[in-house]
Amino acid sequence: MPRLDAERIAIFRDLCLTTAAMRRRIDADLIAEFDIPLAWFEVMAALQRHGGSMRVNELCTELGEVPSSLSRRLDRMEEAGHIAREVPSASEDRRAVSVVLTRDGRSFWRDANVIFRRSVQANFARVVTESDLHAIQRLLSKLTR
Repeated sequence: MPRLDAERIAIFRDLCLTTAAMRRRIDADLIAEFDIPLAWFEVMAALQRHGGSMRVNELCTELGEVPSSLSRRLDRMEEAGHIAREVPSASEDRRAVSVVLTRDGRSFWRDANVIFRRSVQANFARVVTESDLHAIQRLLSKLTR
């Protein structure tokens, strides 16, 4: 195992700072165009990837969130009409609330996805070569094992 030296600590810090900076830029682009933060877009995108509906615990896992912070976000998104919560029927586990992307939420996600993709292109994809992509994929795979 490599020794934890100053260079590795500096690179780890740079990785964290770079990720945060890119997220802030994408967040700013989404707020400027649609008045929604990246965190809302990520909820809608996760729901979209999973057919428009997920249980809250699955959504937490998908987003790497804790239920309490996600719950507040879902409250605000529900008030805005982008999502709805569905409680299972009496015959099912009533604790297993599902979050559903509404028709308005789907439409909103489609429009916001254009800005999201444009922002990812400007902030990430335009500077990353094919060999960079493969190296990043290998690294991320190692880090998430």
